[in-house]
Order: sequence, then C-alpha cells, then structure tokens
Amino acid sequence: MAHRNRLTNAHVLVFGGTSGIGYAIANMALASGALVTISGSGQTKVDKKVEMLRSLYPSMPASNVAGIAVDLMDKENLEFNLKAMLDKVTEGGEKKIDHIAFTAGNPLSLPKVAEIEVKTLMEGFTVRFLAPCALAKLITTGDYMPKSSNSSITLTGGTNTHRPMPNWTLGAAVGASIEGLTRGLAVDMAPIRTNIVHPGAIQTELFHDFFKSAPPEMMEKMKKGSSLTGELGRPEDIAEAYGWVMKDRFANGTQVNSDGGRLLVGTE
Repeated sequence: MAHRNRLTNAHVLVFGGTSGIGYAIANMALASGALVTISGSGQTKVDKKVEMLRSLYPSMPASNVAGIAVDLMDKENLEFNLKAMLDKVTEGGEKKIDHIAFTAGNPLSLPKVAEIEVKTLMEGFTVRFLAPCALAKLITTGDYMPKSSNSSITLTGGTNTHRPMPNWTLGAAVGASIEGLTRGLAVDMAPIRTNIVHPGAIQTELFHDFFKSAPPEMMEKMKKGSSLTGELGRPEDIAEAYGWVMKDRFANGTQVNSDGGRLLVGTE
C-alpha cells in the first residue's frame, strides 16, 4: 500500500505555538495536512499568529488553524485553566486531540549557585514541569485524547541538561525533571506515547533575547562551540523532530536530540 502521511487530518495542539519552535511545529503540521490549535499566554498574540499561519496557506480552510490563550504561570488555577482550554479546543470532547507538542516556557532565572534564593527556586518549574503534569492528568481521563498509540505528547528539554553552560545549574535541574517526567508518563499513560525533544542552540526569539547584548565575536564563538556544523539551528529544522515522534507509532519514552552534534563538540 502507498505510504500515508499520518498527520493528515490529525488534530495537533501546540503549547507555545506563537513563537520560535512552537510556531514552526504548527507550520510544519499545517503543511502536512493537520488541523492545528496553537496556544500562548495572550489572546491578542495568539490571534495574530493564527492569521499569519492562515496567510501561509491561502487555499486551506480557515478553520484548519485556531488559537486559544492560557496562563501557565497561574499555578493556583493551572488545572482549572487547562481543563477550560481543553474543553474549548475539543468542543467538549467531540473533536479530540491526536498530538500535543509542549514547547511553552518563560524566561528562566539562572542565578549563580552562591546567589540562589530558596523561596524563588521553584518558579522555574511552573511552566515547564507543573503545567505538563496537570495536562497529563487531564489527558488520562480519555475525554480529550484517544487512548491509542496513534496519540502522542511531546515535551521539550534541552542539551544544557546533559552539558550545562556555566551558571546553568537551575536550568539543568529543570531539564532533568522534564526528562524524568517523560519516562514516567511513557509508562503510566501507555498506549498514549510520550517523548521529549532536546534542542541545541536554536535561533528563536527567546534565544536572541537571552544573547541580545552579546558582542558579535561571542556569537561566532557560540556557533563553533555549540555544534559540529558551525551554525545555529533553525526552528523549521527542529520542528521535523516533533513531526517524527508524532508519526512514529513505535516511538515512546524516546529522547530526540536536534543540536547539530553539540554533545560531541570538544571543549577548549
């Protein structure tokens, strides 16, 4: 039989879909014939990005892409807000989600070890760890996603978990918690599949904001030191990694690196 594009008519929900890797995943999924819902923290930006995606595919029905905002920083109301969002996205469970890509993240505070404040230490875990936990709890009900190996959740880590840059202790800890969550969910949510993608240095808005004051020579050094290819990654490249684990029904508990070979780059 002819090979089938497994994303055609699949419903893909992208958290963090208004920028960077998340937006690229939404774009990739639409190009593959999926029905896409993007999410971000503000409805105005979500609506703007929905229109941008629609403009890329003028022959596509406008209903193929939608967007809804949800505040993942609101820890006290996190589960309630996510449930309200899922109810709306699936029209009360009538139009279930086939795949979730979770790329949402707020700027991390990365204090030196000597400057860590215990009272604020856990703030970095709210969006990246607590939100996926609350989301997984809701998905286990079966109300929003079919319990099938055709269904998947893909989380986002980072190579700094395995090779931290200086002063990246908290960032590495957050990343390690997401890895553990991925493996646990792969077991406990089966047959729904859970995987994780580890980006290297990808040219996203968050990346440029983090290094906006860096001199040009530092950026050139980073290109050489962060990958074997001597260049930074692009969101549209790494989006393919998320597409793979969505489509591969035998990928579960898998860690996927899209980092230009950063973990193989020698240290000076």
